[in-house]
Amino acid sequence: MIFTNFAFLLSIYFLSLNTSIPATFFPCLIVRGEAMFLPKCVKLNKPVADAHQKIFDFLLRVNEERNVHAILRVAGGWVRDTLLGLHSQDIDIAIESPTARHVSGEFFAREIAAHQESLGMASRSVSVIRVNPELSKHIETATICVYDTPIELCALRHDEYTQANSRIPVVRPATPLEDALRRDYTVNALFYNLHTQEVEDYTTGLVDLERRVLRCPLEPRETFCDDPLRLLRGIRFVGQLGMLGFSLDESVLLSVDGDLLEKIIAKVSRERIGKEVIKMLSGPLSEKCVEVLYQLCILQRVLLVELHIKVSKKGQPSAEVDRKEFLLPDGVENDSNIELMLMLNRTVAPLLSRDGTFMQLQPNSSEKIVATMFLISLPFYRASPRSEIAHRLYALCVNGLKLPLALYNIVRRMVECYITLAQEKLDVHTITKDMVPPAAKLALFNALNDINDKNIGQFAFKLVFTAFVLIEHRRDLLVSGDVEGCMSVVSELLSVLEREPGLLDAASRPLPLKGNELASMVPLKPQQIGPALTALRRHAMLHPEATREDMLTWLRKEYVP
Repeated sequence: MIFTNFAFLLSIYFLSLNTSIPATFFPCLIVRGEAMFLPKCVKLNKPVADAHQKIFDFLLRVNEERNVHAILRVAGGWVRDTLLGLHSQDIDIAIESPTARHVSGEFFAREIAAHQESLGMASRSVSVIRVNPELSKHIETATICVYDTPIELCALRHDEYTQANSRIPVVRPATPLEDALRRDYTVNALFYNLHTQEVEDYTTGLVDLERRVLRCPLEPRETFCDDPLRLLRGIRFVGQLGMLGFSLDESVLLSVDGDLLEKIIAKVSRERIGKEVIKMLSGPLSEKCVEVLYQLCILQRVLLVELHIKVSKKGQPSAEVDRKEFLLPDGVENDSNIELMLMLNRTVAPLLSRDGTFMQLQPNSSEKIVATMFLISLPFYRASPRSEIAHRLYALCVNGLKLPLALYNIVRRMVECYITLAQEKLDVHTITKDMVPPAAKLALFNALNDINDKNIGQFAFKLVFTAFVLIEHRRDLLVSGDVEGCMSVVSELLSVLEREPGLLDAASRPLPLKGNELASMVPLKPQQIGPALTALRRHAMLHPEATREDMLTWLRKEYVP
């Protein structure tokens, strides 16, 4: 084994311009006539958590005592997050096989299980995910719990894409360099070698981590054309790591054009697109994701589209799309609706993540998904006939973005709540710090009735009301992007409503009269009981001092045969 001289390194560099090796100088050794690229190696900037070190020590014992003799590395997210000082339970082990044989993830997982059994530890099952292109699983992985922590194991691999309109690669065993190069971003291509206890960087992950930039190991165009989903993952990482200042590298932004957007549509299933988008919407900085999606025209040309599904002769929906309805006219990248959506995204969406605001929601929660989807969709549907809202929003949210049905229903009801406020002509200027006039109370009651459901949290009305106030009455704050001003104006109005007795809970508060009592006290038909209870709640809101007898007297007058 001898070190190469500078001339050879230079030749390798120029060779890399026409191969899959990135244009970066790698330390190089010659072993048996072959060039071997060495990674940049550094120690972790802080000790590994005790619980994780215990797992790593156990894996090394299995490797040695059961004569596996593989090289074990932690790959991807755990390494990135640990270097950033973040906690991560996402432990993925990349296995470099010994020369004599191939060690798969399943093989090593079963060795772990056998070793656990030999030590009298609790029996652990091995879960194996076989290759399944339809579910975007292109290589076999195995999962087993070690000290109650799930560990995913997979052999190092190289992906080769041979079909133009498919993101399903041909997979073969690989070296660490090849495995690193096939990953989506350099900060996700770092390894932590369990044997040397060093971070190995075969690309420029450490530099990019320091620069807070998401860059592809290979040329971005090649990376995204092979698997366009990687672009969406990068945008999701911007939202997840945005608090730390991460952004997409300029080379990534410049690689996106109409042809690549068409590849996303052709090669990535709606299920996979929806899964990434939902993670973006629920992330801590969802507004950053929306901005980038807009900047790259993914929002306009891929996501904001209603997919109307064909219905079979038996009335059942099929898997075939009948028609696509883009929310933006053909060839238009901008219109008043998307401008309004961007204003809401820049001024209202940040309040969803800000500590101490009246709209703060937990990241990665269903409420955060609903809130962000409401802000995205509202501008396009707020002026639509109420009769069209359900099927059009369903085509966008469920058929297009694969939003869970329960979450779609909340988004729909929030849009309908907004429309009710507009149709009732709620004038917030009539609300003073001392009084909410009857007309405003009635408008609010009817709107609250649209979202009167135990499955809909209090955030829903606050967000609808915020959007209504800013769009219909204080558009100036949206145009200026005055986040503090928006929060101040809406907070003051909400405080007045909350102080008004029995107003915001009027549509759901218990009544002194039950539905089963009404039929014996008032001549009502069965189909009239529901509307009568709603009318009673409306009356109770306007007259919070009314007693049970007062309500009964009023109801008898209203429903005289």
